[in-house]
Amino acid sequence: MRRYLLAFLAICSLSAVADDNWKPFPYEQSAFDYSGDKLRQAWPQLTRGFGANYPFPDADWVVTMATTYPKALEMTVTGNTGFTGKPEEAEIYASKLQEVWRLMFRGDFAEAKKQGLALGVGGQIPAMFAQVVYATFLVPNQEEKHHLLEEVIDYTDKAGSLVQADTVAMFGRIYAKARLGEELPVPVVLKRGYTSQIPKELDALLAKQPQQPFALALYGGYEAGVIRKVGKLVGKMTYGVSADKMETYFARSFKGSDNLPIGHYEYANALSYVYGDDEEQKAIEHLKRAVAIKPINAMEALEIAHAKQLLKQYEQKLAQN
Repeated sequence: MRRYLLAFLAICSLSAVADDNWKPFPYEQSAFDYSGDKLRQAWPQLTRGFGANYPFPDADWVVTMATTYPKALEMTVTGNTGFTGKPEEAEIYASKLQEVWRLMFRGDFAEAKKQGLALGVGGQIPAMFAQVVYATFLVPNQEEKHHLLEEVIDYTDKAGSLVQADTVAMFGRIYAKARLGEELPVPVVLKRGYTSQIPKELDALLAKQPQQPFALALYGGYEAGVIRKVGKLVGKMTYGVSADKMETYFARSFKGSDNLPIGHYEYANALSYVYGDDEEQKAIEHLKRAVAIKPINAMEALEIAHAKQLLKQYEQKLAQN
């Protein structure tokens, strides 16, 4: 599946640049040091949300991609990346690509985007994933946030059906649409086709990686979000969503990995959207589970901080009753 990555990325524009005014990561980063061999050793845990066996971008992977996709190699060479396709250069290129992932996991999002794009077609997956995380959690201005998320979608639009070649690319695209769908007016969401695109793209992703925890939690959140906006009856009749399906997706996500903060706070939100105050205690329980997780990368630290805010709101509400 991943072997099509360079071909997919070759279609994408390299026009985006990392803004110098991106906010820095607001928390301590020392625990997210994956220098040297630490990255490979921690890779299965760092990428557990992507599903099992997400490939490590080492020199063997680079050589395979360059050999399999000569057009992608040509674009990498002409992109002034310093890689000409020689096997002896693969280790250097792979080390640079690994550094982009280190930057993303550490929370140096602007630098991850900058260095990722500088690698040409090979570095755009971690670069754009860094942008999705940054936009979701660190951009206070809604217009800017939407612009950054729309830019990620635009990159994958240019790739067409080849976006389906990589599960992280697929998830990043859907996640951007889901976050936009939560905040944009319903008529805009309908006009853009997100209500049909999100489940269709999630189905395609889960067909390739049936137990990807991120995708399953996002699907559960989508079901709940539709119910929140249009109600259970209209949601079921028009969009095919239901509380039972929401519960099933989250149960599958937790079975795949129950130590992802995003899964627990997304479920807490979903419980509120679908059941209101009836499942308040269950929502609080899952928020407490989220904040009890020790983050192993910057994204998880941001997710836990978000869960703490939600938990505080619940506790304040209970105190007032």
